[in-house]
Amino acid sequence: MTDIEIVREAIELYIVHYFETIEMSGTVKAQRKNSINYISIDLNSVQWDGDVDKLHQLLTKYLKGWVQKNLSNFDDYIAISSLTIEYLLPEKEGTIQNQSKHLKLFYLPSYYQNKRDNNKTYSWLLHKFLSIWYNILLRNTIIMIVPTVLLIVISICRIQTDSGFQERLTKSYDYINIASGIIASFVLGFLINKVITIRQDKLKYTRTIRRLSNKLTYFRKICFNLTRDHNFWTKDKPFYNSYEYANSIKSDITFEEYFYPNYDDDIEYAKYRSFYRDDVSHSVVLLVLQLEMMADDSFLRSGLTYTEFPSNHIYSHGEMEKFILFSDANQIWYCCSEVKIFPKNFQNSYYIQEIIEEYNRIYPKNKIESLSRDNLEAISLDFQYRIIPRLYNLTKAVDADLPLTIKYFTTTFSLLLAFGLIIPTLTYIFIDGSYAFMSIFVVMGIIGHILLTLKSVLVTENSLDRKSDYL
Repeated sequence: MTDIEIVREAIELYIVHYFETIEMSGTVKAQRKNSINYISIDLNSVQWDGDVDKLHQLLTKYLKGWVQKNLSNFDDYIAISSLTIEYLLPEKEGTIQNQSKHLKLFYLPSYYQNKRDNNKTYSWLLHKFLSIWYNILLRNTIIMIVPTVLLIVISICRIQTDSGFQERLTKSYDYINIASGIIASFVLGFLINKVITIRQDKLKYTRTIRRLSNKLTYFRKICFNLTRDHNFWTKDKPFYNSYEYANSIKSDITFEEYFYPNYDDDIEYAKYRSFYRDDVSHSVVLLVLQLEMMADDSFLRSGLTYTEFPSNHIYSHGEMEKFILFSDANQIWYCCSEVKIFPKNFQNSYYIQEIIEEYNRIYPKNKIESLSRDNLEAISLDFQYRIIPRLYNLTKAVDADLPLTIKYFTTTFSLLLAFGLIIPTLTYIFIDGSYAFMSIFVVMGIIGHILLTLKSVLVTENSLDRKSDYL
């Protein structure tokens, strides 16, 4: 199966989901001509609101999430990175209404782009070389390893033939030790200062993280109560069978697996198809699975439910990796605004009262006495676009590993100590004094690597990251 066919199947399955009818199968066609990846979607035989922009926006969001999980399955992901999608619409008064949209699945570095003159991509070997060469640390390492090894080999030969070479080598070792000591002092001072700064930066986010974590806990309690309100999920509702079916499968398939099926893995796709049914509302199924994702049985055992004063549970970035899926697809909003599963005003019950209480905790200045569909839609959008993404970014910043700069200088500092002091001493004592000072060339290579990399490190430290430094 070609890359364009893989994308076609993904789009077709999404279209079937979107219109909730298997009749949309076969309406998506794909063709690659020159550098154009052409996809056509035939919408002539379906009854819908005709909002192409909305459909294209949702399809774009879906495909960008899907392609990140299936990137390795493409033979040439560079060539498939850009799509031209044409929506085939019914004619009006003899006028063609078709609309074409461009979809960029992901952006590529300049050296990965197709050549404009002959429309060919770089070879695999050249890709590997460019990826190494444009990595400044790897490039400088290669640049310094070559002369270092060459000097060591020459020195071994000179020691055998030149009796005064070892004396000159020992004298040079003293000079290099002075230089490496100065550089090591600079590196150590930088590391201590940088670690303190990083800790201070993380501490300034803790209060916000605690506040948003509490709000997320309250929202999860809303999800927990919403899916368990037996006064709402009753047999007289037209979507009750879908609700029951979703509850029966929620322990076997996750929201992510159901919303982002892996079309290229036969086993995973077979699992998805085994749970896919045409006689249920997929909006309700996705809603229940998403509510289960937000507040499953482990949430019940966490001690955060059925308590008037839940503890301050601080979410980790690992936990937020799951909840960020809510920002990709807000099924609560969809069932409120588009499908309108929820009533305009909810009847009072124990679970609805719990939802109202949690709502008022989240918005103490805008308390409500009854729950409406608009309230539910508004709070879900607030968490989708504001609270969950911000908490995700803050936890990512706080839980982040040490930056590459610190790792680099820690490594060079350790290597300077090892080859400038420890290895020469051990070699002099246990092996042969004539070879004890060979590490001088390794120390020179490390110092050269630092000098070559220093400008880039300083530029990186002086630059601000738009995703992490503007939180």
